[in-house]
Amino acid sequence: MSGGDTDQTSHRLHIVVPYRDREAHLRLFLPRVTAYFAALPRPIDYRVTVVEQEAGLPFNRGALKNVGFLLGEGWSGYSCLHDVDYLPLEADYSRVEVPTPILGHGVEKRPVAPGRSDRTVTTDVEQTMGGVLLMPNQVFRQIDGYSNQYWGWGYEDFDFSLRIRARNLPTGRRMGRFEPLDHDNDGFTLEATPSAISLVNRRVFRELWSNGKLPAGDGLSSLSFDVLDRRLCDDGTPAGRGRWEHVVVRLNHAPRPDQLAAGAG
Repeated sequence: MSGGDTDQTSHRLHIVVPYRDREAHLRLFLPRVTAYFAALPRPIDYRVTVVEQEAGLPFNRGALKNVGFLLGEGWSGYSCLHDVDYLPLEADYSRVEVPTPILGHGVEKRPVAPGRSDRTVTTDVEQTMGGVLLMPNQVFRQIDGYSNQYWGWGYEDFDFSLRIRARNLPTGRRMGRFEPLDHDNDGFTLEATPSAISLVNRRVFRELWSNGKLPAGDGLSSLSFDVLDRRLCDDGTPAGRGRWEHVVVRLNHAPRPDQLAAGAG
């Protein structure tokens, strides 16, 4: 590969969207992101992979991010791990050299269950590594991606941040502005106390980091999955045909019994 091609690849952005059972959100996300990138004064060459987990097991957001990364690694230089319930209003998706969260203003407080509870949970947007995160591909490789062990809800982002900190890697932060799409938060009860699956995943987290050292062999290096369906999406613009891809996968590892018993799904 020539130096010019290498430089071109380094500026390509691959957006990874872990997904299941959020059709209404996805219908809003696709045109909003397409329109946002089309209006950028400095165009970004980007592609989007929506990675859907088949039904049957609790949702594994970290593993799906790993899957999406692998599917786009060869084409891109940096990746964006992007939840489907955050729509960009004013955010900088340009190339980064270090892990850089860009989720900021507009998402600080979210309801735990819209229409069923008046309780809210607060996100520290100056500390979180979740929601919308830009990652150089080589750094994502260096930290072995996300843990595959968190099923249901919670702690995969916290685990991921410790993988970065344990290696003393520098990080950045861009305070973008987003419109959140409200939904039931599986990490909390209607009273805004931790849910059963959140408590289980807290135990998983503590066990993985019990000796204070970086867990090894859990992430990209241990991931196994099968692609069940893979199709291009039409974003409604001639230039965007083929830019969006929807992939359905089966993860080839199982939750712990206590994760299943917690009723996550």
